[in-house]
Amino acid sequence: MVGKEIYSSDAAMNKARKQIKNCRLVFSTCAGAGLGLLRSQDFDTVIIDEASQQTEPASIIPLVKGCKKAILVGDHVQLGATVKRHASLHDFDVSLFERLYKQDISEAQGIAKVMLDTQYRMHESICSFSSREFYESKLQTNVPDNTRPLDPSMFPWPSPTDRHKRENRMVFVECSTNEDMGQTSKANRGQVDLCHRICTLLCTIAEESRETKFAANSASRKQSIAVLTPYSRQAELLKARLSSFTNVEVSSIDGFQGREAEIVVFVTVRCNVKCNIGFLKDLRRMNVALTRARSGVIVIGNRSTLTMGETDLGSTAVWKRLLSELTEVRLDPTA
Repeated sequence: MVGKEIYSSDAAMNKARKQIKNCRLVFSTCAGAGLGLLRSQDFDTVIIDEASQQTEPASIIPLVKGCKKAILVGDHVQLGATVKRHASLHDFDVSLFERLYKQDISEAQGIAKVMLDTQYRMHESICSFSSREFYESKLQTNVPDNTRPLDPSMFPWPSPTDRHKRENRMVFVECSTNEDMGQTSKANRGQVDLCHRICTLLCTIAEESRETKFAANSASRKQSIAVLTPYSRQAELLKARLSSFTNVEVSSIDGFQGREAEIVVFVTVRCNVKCNIGFLKDLRRMNVALTRARSGVIVIGNRSTLTMGETDLGSTAVWKRLLSELTEVRLDPTA
């Protein structure tokens, strides 16, 4: 039926209905479960993946079609459904998954919750902050310390210290350039330039390492670098500035959820005298950005803007705790 409209043929429709009736598994979007060929179908068991990214009404669609058992899979401390601003004021952005997960299970009959508590992506030094801050210290890592090696490069990753017995894979680079004013979507050209410099260092093999076998292998494979930012206008500037790097991908944080890279460069954008952090107040966006990295995280931002705001003290407190965890790196002006 490729290239044809199935609904225009009775024979094709009957064949499709018969195939669906004989199938044990049907894959669909939540909305699609109530449309077209599936409109009259019932489902004994419903599994909703990425359930925390669905609005509650969308999740209900497949659940009202004869469902006896339902399994909702998701992460309510990562980004949820995108809704209009006025809708979020009425909690329309709260998914069915999040509402049930936060509910007191002792008072809910027929509901159980399970946390898959072991992750296999992040080096432990990256995982530890999110585990404490977002997952009640329950998120464990199955990535040994001696794995996820950083490729040898000119970027000055900090050496282990008494405070950090293992390699510290999370760093902060200060940028005091003010953000552009007067636009709906924010941008910061100083942070664009600094990000370009950081990517150049990450993609340049250190002189003393060029003859090693590991460096040769690293040069041939090129570590993947994701540059993430919460603002679309900043993403456009970054894409133009970093277009020469074949191993660097620029994305919004929202667009990179569910994906991963060896190194994540988190460009925060905001730098202003009022310490207004805008989108960065949504701590789920922070969690997504930090947990995309396998080997290292570099945060570019202005410390005072991120940590001294007074309009949302809860978010400011978390940013203070994050920056206290990060090791600040100062780049050599001649590098």
